[in-house]
Amino acid sequence: MAAPMKRKHEHGDEAYSCNKKLAGIEVSNRGALNLFIAWCHENNFQLSSKVTVSRTGSCAQYGMHAVEDIAAGYCIFQVPRSVLLMPSNSSIENLIKPENSKLTSTNQWIPLLLTLLYESNKPDSKWVPYLALAPDSEAIDLPMFWEKTEVEKLLKGTGVDKAVERDLKMIEVDFSHLVLPFFQNAEGTIRTEAINLESFKRMVAFVMAYSFTEPACKSTSTSENNGEGEQNDSDEDEDENGNEKTLPPMMVPMADMLNHITKHNAKLTFGTEALKMVTTRAIKKGEEIFNTYGQVSNLHLMHMYGFAEPYPNNTNDVVEIPVHRLLDAAKERASGDGTELKLVDSKWETLLKQEIIVEDDVVVLGRDGIVNDDICMQVLKVLSMNSSEYKAYVENEGWSDDASEASDEDDGVLDLAHISQLRDAQKMLLKRMGELHLQDYAVSFEDTVKKLEAAASLPARERFALYTSHGQQMLIKQLINACAG
Repeated sequence: MAAPMKRKHEHGDEAYSCNKKLAGIEVSNRGALNLFIAWCHENNFQLSSKVTVSRTGSCAQYGMHAVEDIAAGYCIFQVPRSVLLMPSNSSIENLIKPENSKLTSTNQWIPLLLTLLYESNKPDSKWVPYLALAPDSEAIDLPMFWEKTEVEKLLKGTGVDKAVERDLKMIEVDFSHLVLPFFQNAEGTIRTEAINLESFKRMVAFVMAYSFTEPACKSTSTSENNGEGEQNDSDEDEDENGNEKTLPPMMVPMADMLNHITKHNAKLTFGTEALKMVTTRAIKKGEEIFNTYGQVSNLHLMHMYGFAEPYPNNTNDVVEIPVHRLLDAAKERASGDGTELKLVDSKWETLLKQEIIVEDDVVVLGRDGIVNDDICMQVLKVLSMNSSEYKAYVENEGWSDDASEASDEDDGVLDLAHISQLRDAQKMLLKRMGELHLQDYAVSFEDTVKKLEAAASLPARERFALYTSHGQQMLIKQLINACAG
């Protein structure tokens, strides 16, 4: 889920758009920051004298800057595991632990959210200096807090609109079925009148934007918000579905004060006793220190953090195109007395029955082409079959051995360099898929390009929404051009 307002920061000759965490402090409240820094020193954060935390020169709200030249591989600060804000470090753990499987059945963040609600209403909490810097309700400006009409106006077609819709439904369900009953049953733990849907929604936004997840595998050396790191090949690091195991999310004081850009210069590493922020390259005096939240697209950044990077800065950008756009494209090509249209519908039903796709699947298009090319290629092959080819496909209950081997060899053919080598019918389907999705954006590609000329003068919401739409539209344009080759 999402975060606070950001603004544009000119860094050298390059304009960066980035997120600011812990944004709810006015300049006059410098005392709160001083208390937090003092708390960090008391708890052995070992904050380097080569950096400073300040609003001045930061890309958004507070940020960390180098006051001396810093070499690559230098530890800027460490965060002892004892001060990570998470259930296992809180006195409320004895109430959460017995209910953990129930609480995490739909959302792994619920235990952390309960802990934050508890600690933020506890006057003697050991995290008071940290929580005092948490953003207030006015500082958080995520699409999930916008009016529905504004989300549609600015973000229609980007996928952020759909993500916000899902979030709001889940938040209401989690609050009424898990959070409120938990505190009602744990009488005396917290004043239940302090717990309401709106306060829970704000806390969700805080966790969405500020929490970190550490991969469970022991060889993991780095992680960003929502986790990313090196991993070994041990089966113990995978769940029953073969997915990488992850530990519960946690709040990491100080680390969440750093902003994000794709071309970051620091990363968070995980050790047995402490987490450390380490530089990934040499940093000059005066530069801002940027962490990374992972290899995340503008869709994710806008949804989770409320900002986006202008094209082409975000090299991890993608656009998620509903797979049914390929069905729409195939139906447009059908002609005659309706026989071809029935054939298209039959092909689609077969793809669903074979579980090659599900109705809400998406085609993920990135900078180099289609990311989930194996699934997309199978859909293209079936939809572009003539009636005799499709009849044989159905009779064989899928690919023949020869066709299956040929299909395996086709893996990776949907990168931009190889799309021109597809059959004409397949290129036409891909091209039309892109054209149809372009029509779904609230602002056309041509108007988006015009608006970019005055992007710097736009309000933050409009500017970042514009970056999100434009970046995705550029990826689609690249696909269309590749299909024309």
